[in-house]
Amino acid sequence: MPKLMLWEPTLGMDASAEDMDDIRAMMIPRSARLRLGYLYGGSVRYQPGEALGPRDLADYEMVLLTEGSAIYQSGEAAHEITAGDLVLARPGFRERYTWDGRQFTRHSYFHFSIESIPHPWPAPDLWPVIHRQPDRAVESLFHSILRRSHRPGGQPASQPPPLDTRMVELLMELLLEPRTGASIPEDGERPQPVARALKWMRHTLEENPHATVSLDELARQAGVSSKHLCRVFRHSIGHSPMVTLRLLRLQLAVALLVRSSLAVKEIATQCGFSDALYFSRCFSSAFGRSPSRVRLELQHGIPPPGNPLPVDLTPRIHW
Repeated sequence: MPKLMLWEPTLGMDASAEDMDDIRAMMIPRSARLRLGYLYGGSVRYQPGEALGPRDLADYEMVLLTEGSAIYQSGEAAHEITAGDLVLARPGFRERYTWDGRQFTRHSYFHFSIESIPHPWPAPDLWPVIHRQPDRAVESLFHSILRRSHRPGGQPASQPPPLDTRMVELLMELLLEPRTGASIPEDGERPQPVARALKWMRHTLEENPHATVSLDELARQAGVSSKHLCRVFRHSIGHSPMVTLRLLRLQLAVALLVRSSLAVKEIATQCGFSDALYFSRCFSSAFGRSPSRVRLELQHGIPPPGNPLPVDLTPRIHW
């Protein structure tokens, strides 16, 4: 079967050797899955102020900075990278690393050659070079690949095992996938007043869901004024503090409809609504369906309504 090429370039007579190297590096056949020629890696520690390069890269390389910082230069572009950042370099790059002048720098890396790339992937010249603080899943997968591909004796001449290639393919897809939507905040990422107020809301829902909660009380627990608390809540969560609390109660109600046999009136009471009719009105306004309708749909395999709050704010269930 003939190989599908990304494109057939047409070069003028003045094309340089570097241009030709870049073009050849990008003319990679497409296939259903990633296919690697080889894969090997390791870890290096540098003294303060050391440099690597300039060098001409002959294959693909991923570099994950794990300690210190550096200036990474590729051609005319220069990037400051810090611990946790990842560099995805391509064949033909003329690059240089200048390591942190104040402390030791450590990075992990692996080199690989590509024989074919999956159909949906963009052309390699469109791949981002610098990845700022990628998800923890990327870092974990990177280190797993590194453990499997470490070759103290030098680079292997044969193709890596299929599992190693699949791991690299998954890592690449995580790096190439556009980031859309709001990410889930890590611990400590929300503003402190918001975090303190949310913690107190959750504690109240768990220990005393019938307690009357006011905006002034939330602000006091958060250690800021009511006005400031409203401002940071809207910026961080998209809702006011009191609306957030009501949505937490309603999201708990959805969970109880899914995971308990309590009557709707009992669920309303369990979630802090003294009036079952008011609970139903609030529920229908938030989710577009009544509690009874949602429970009936669940019995017929229709999934529950989505969480109106960021997914990290799902309340714990106690009944």
